[in-house]
Amino acid sequence: MKQIGLVTLFCLFFTECSAKQIVDSLYVRFFSWEEYKQPHIITCTNFEHELPYTEFCISDQTMINKFLAAINELSTTSDTDFCVGCKMFFMHDSQVTKTACLNSHYMLIDGKTYLCTKDIKNTVDSMMHNGVLLDTQKKFLSGTYGDEYIHGREALLAKLETYLAKKLPETIKRCGDSRIVVHCKSDKKGKTTKVEPQIYNDRLSDAQKKYIISLVTKFFIRKVRWKSDDTRMSSDWITIMCKFKSTGYPEHI
Repeated sequence: MKQIGLVTLFCLFFTECSAKQIVDSLYVRFFSWEEYKQPHIITCTNFEHELPYTEFCISDQTMINKFLAAINELSTTSDTDFCVGCKMFFMHDSQVTKTACLNSHYMLIDGKTYLCTKDIKNTVDSMMHNGVLLDTQKKFLSGTYGDEYIHGREALLAKLETYLAKKLPETIKRCGDSRIVVHCKSDKKGKTTKVEPQIYNDRLSDAQKKYIISLVTKFFIRKVRWKSDDTRMSSDWITIMCKFKSTGYPEHI
């Protein structure tokens, strides 16, 4: 029993030390702790595309360990969509090991939602105050639509091209170019859960548009797997935009 106890103690000590070594720096992108009114929820995914955040780098190991300890004290809650006001990257050897998003009420990390505490907010404020200011981002970063696909956007478009060229009848192909916009939702593991296609071509009848929408919906539900993302919320949309040319070859727009 004594030997087992010593082994257990060693494992716990080793695990604790390893956990501390995993994070050698933190990058914090901060906008506000307060709730702000937006026409939709600002999530971890679209944070950089819509908010003028300020970025800090924190490398003080004492502060980082204090923050990690505070996270371990948080209470879990149900999976909740919330407006993100702060996004954090946990770094090790210049590589992102995990991402966390939070506001004054909630924190999303490792695919779980927690109740944010005043201690967490104060620790983050202190880290930013003592950290290195990297950038005040007044212009939002432009996103590349479709890169969420597990094999990349170009592979997705090629797969969609083959599918539509095979499935669409010649009567639809002869109706000229069609612009297709597809809005998808995915769970954290990358499974498509919702598809809302839109078809733009005035030469197509309503019945033909419905047929294309049905095909595209089946394609994304059955054949498309997205990159897994622990910070993905149910309010996150993945958008694909392409033009299906009358020759039968779609291209991104």
